[in-house]
Amino acid sequence: MVINNKNMLIEKLTGIHSSKKSYYVELKKKVSELSKRNIQLEIINQLAKNMGINMSYQEIIENVMPKLQTLVHFNILSLYVVIKDDLVKRIVFYTGNDHKISESYFQYSQLEKSSKEDNVTDAALWYVLHEKKPLLHKNLSLKGCSFPEDIKFIKQGITSKILIPLLVKEEVIGVLEAASSKELSENDLLFLQQVADQLAVCLENVRLYNEVWQHKQEWEITFSAVTDLLIFINLNYEIQRVNKAAIDFFTLKEKDILGQKCYRLLYGRESKCNPCLADQVLRSKKTAYHQTRTRYNRVLDIFAYPAYVENEEPYGVTYYGKDVTSIVDSIKFVSLGEMSAGVAHELNSPLTAIVGDSQLLLRETDPDSPHYQLIKDIQLCGVRCQKIIQNLLTFSRQDEFTFEEINLNQVVEKALSLAAYQIEKSKINLVKDLYDSPLMILGNMQGLEQIIINLLLNAKDAIEQKHLEKDVQEKGEIKIRTRISPDKFVAVDIADNGCGIEQKKIAQIFNPFYTSKKVGKGTGLGLSVSLGTAQSHGGFIDVESTPGKGSVFSLILPIRKYAPAEEETKAAEETEKILQESPKSR
Repeated sequence: MVINNKNMLIEKLTGIHSSKKSYYVELKKKVSELSKRNIQLEIINQLAKNMGINMSYQEIIENVMPKLQTLVHFNILSLYVVIKDDLVKRIVFYTGNDHKISESYFQYSQLEKSSKEDNVTDAALWYVLHEKKPLLHKNLSLKGCSFPEDIKFIKQGITSKILIPLLVKEEVIGVLEAASSKELSENDLLFLQQVADQLAVCLENVRLYNEVWQHKQEWEITFSAVTDLLIFINLNYEIQRVNKAAIDFFTLKEKDILGQKCYRLLYGRESKCNPCLADQVLRSKKTAYHQTRTRYNRVLDIFAYPAYVENEEPYGVTYYGKDVTSIVDSIKFVSLGEMSAGVAHELNSPLTAIVGDSQLLLRETDPDSPHYQLIKDIQLCGVRCQKIIQNLLTFSRQDEFTFEEINLNQVVEKALSLAAYQIEKSKINLVKDLYDSPLMILGNMQGLEQIIINLLLNAKDAIEQKHLEKDVQEKGEIKIRTRISPDKFVAVDIADNGCGIEQKKIAQIFNPFYTSKKVGKGTGLGLSVSLGTAQSHGGFIDVESTPGKGSVFSLILPIRKYAPAEEETKAAEETEKILQESPKSR
């Protein structure tokens, strides 16, 4: 159908039935309505965008308030938020030049009481909270008003108010309130209801986010407070969570630990363990225990706990690990010491006879006799075995020392008088740098001498080994120095420019019977016995070494005179603290 009438065509296109004179007026009105509708949609869209963002209540309201003011005239915009224990929080947004936020709290039960007493303002809020229905409250007056804020607002000329419940799953989580000095209409109420629906979802998301964040913080604090290892792995044996103790144990960053397979991190394996502790607990649904030595040469007591979700579906396994290396090693060394003492005593008697008889035979044998050298070898080997046995006995009773006040400088001088000849005979330069003042300590002269002699001879052997393995032009040198540290400790530093020690072997050099020397050059007991003697003095031995360049061994001892038992205990605790901070001495 062809429309020839111009007015009819305009009416069909615009929906405006009007004369030419009033057409532009009505068209302007339609454009204004469309503009308002667009602003309404912008407000709704803005609230929808805020749903997935962590924002405060204030930020959510302030983002939409400027546009909201262009559609609904209000002097005050308030938000009531229902929080736990029936507490209601009121956030008041002031508009105009005086733009600031104020907060107040009151009990939900107070509203019920005041509503029963026909308090106008309280009754309106109670009605909205209880009935879950919006309310357009006109003709506000001072009669029955109890809130100081409302009294102030009414005195400023506010005459009407809209209260709209914020509903989430049929539960009221808050109330949106708009107060105006002009009369608010039903259209304003309908629009604010749409805003309230979106606002309710935003506020619920904020509440849920804060709740999850708080629970996460509480869990993180609890998780990190545990000083033993906590590791959670999923069904693919991948590590999902670790606490700070585990991060410190593995000496890796958290991001480098997460996602690793548990068997690779703990043992350096490329396939899962057989049997697998995680499989065992998930299959039996019971806690399991296993003691294991990790790839870091540390012993862990591991307790595994299965985790399940709904319908008893397996979710993962939590490992609780306790580092018991020191306990295990202590038990091992105690047993080893007892065994060593027993073996030493059993061998000592026949060796005494061997050495004594060989000495008698040497006296009766002509030095030119072909048997003389054989008997001499028997006697020397017997003496060497006796020295080994003496070391074993020392190792098995490291705490049996008599302590007296001694000067550490004198101990060094005496040790040098015994070892200097062997060092200088090997054409090694010996540099001595002793502290100017006496370094008085409580200790055993013979035991400390033995430590220093052992460290000096080890330095000599390291230099000789370097010169044997490589064609080195650099002259061998050993520097021995005594010093005092500000933390009430004295030290003897023995530095050499020998072959050095690989970093991964430093932790092993103090183990009994471990030696890097060639067969016949060492028993592997020297450093073990020396460390035990140092610890019996409340001290320790520290090591700094660079392969190919040399090492520095430091005997560190506390400065203390004879002390009562409680002071001895305190000194031992200080030493233990330093030992924990210095893993190279273990």
